[in-house]
Amino acid sequence: MADVRPLKAVRYNKKSNLSNLVTQPYDKISPELKEDYKTRDPHNLVNVLLPEEKEGKTKYQISGETFHQWIDNEILKRDDESAFYPYRQNFNIFGENHQRSGFIGLVKVEPYSKKIIFPHEKTLTGPKKDRMALLKEGRVHYGLIFLLYKDDGKAQKIIDEAMQGKIITEFNDDFNVENQLWQLTDKEKIHSLNNAMADKQLFIADGHHRYETSLAYAQENLNDISAQYTMAMFVNINSPLVVLPTHRVVRGIKNYTPADLSEKLKKYFDVSVVDGIDATITATKSSDEITIGVFDGEKYLVAKLKNENAMKESCGNYSEAWRSLDVAVLHTLIIEKCLGITQDKVAKESAVSYHRNPKGAVKLVKSGKANCAFFLKPTSPAQVCEVALNGEVMPQKSTDFYPKLLSGITMYSLD
Repeated sequence: MADVRPLKAVRYNKKSNLSNLVTQPYDKISPELKEDYKTRDPHNLVNVLLPEEKEGKTKYQISGETFHQWIDNEILKRDDESAFYPYRQNFNIFGENHQRSGFIGLVKVEPYSKKIIFPHEKTLTGPKKDRMALLKEGRVHYGLIFLLYKDDGKAQKIIDEAMQGKIITEFNDDFNVENQLWQLTDKEKIHSLNNAMADKQLFIADGHHRYETSLAYAQENLNDISAQYTMAMFVNINSPLVVLPTHRVVRGIKNYTPADLSEKLKKYFDVSVVDGIDATITATKSSDEITIGVFDGEKYLVAKLKNENAMKESCGNYSEAWRSLDVAVLHTLIIEKCLGITQDKVAKESAVSYHRNPKGAVKLVKSGKANCAFFLKPTSPAQVCEVALNGEVMPQKSTDFYPKLLSGITMYSLD
């Protein structure tokens, strides 16, 4: 079902530390981080990933020209042999050591209707338009789409064996994540990995905008074989994966009062008061029930769903898997019904903002810049796949797979 192939990756040819050259995904680069990247090395990828207009040329033209100049000057070099690239990230979060591994390769882009590659998030037009302009000028994929697959052990065995060999790239990134890259060129093993992946369904964990941009470009260039593929990192869903919760801060509600929110919550939830943000997060994370943490501006609350029929009545067209998501309950019963915020406002991010740090979310509310904050447990990879298989998408920012996959560790040139 899935057409997964090796590639001759374009990689940095410089001797300097790769941490000074690669970047976080384009949508995670703040203006401050962009300036930091530019000071690290004149050939940092940010110069082509987030270019600037100059000399009467568009930023996209500048990006394409810069990339091809770097190729001509051998700052970047295409590998001689087709390969899969096993990729491992070793990291520490919340005081615990973790390891995530997979492999980089090409995948043929397919419409979602073919049920080979499945999304779990809605996309926005703006980012896709921007990335399409960049792709048309440079004809390069700089970043990785993060794909999950269910493995029977065959693919993972090949990757694990390859990672016993020589590491071709090793460095620590901005978040002190140790990144390690190998190169699998053995034709027999490549063929075995092709076969192991052929019957797989693939689930987009991260990179929906880039995938849909790749698909649109492929459909515009049907006679261009290279354009029918995009670059991805393939990760076994059965391997240890870290997914962080993304908390919500709500602002701009007229005549908002904490007492009014607390009263409305009681229609759908059993509500209890807890002492502080740490207790809120602990109670939310440890609960086996649908549980949402709340800071209403005065008190910390834990809200446990009373009756799942409330979701069935509100979202009867959705599957039970979707209705059982904490994030779906939050958006449906609290943000929409209790607070009266429409899905359109949520999509435009005019009333809801997203935060990884719960204490930062509380700080915003206490400062008066927001009304209230809501805290979630993370969505599991299994939930992602189950909802995706039903042809459904989750609310925005339902997943945050950590760490992010770096841009520039490998690149895929269509020329």
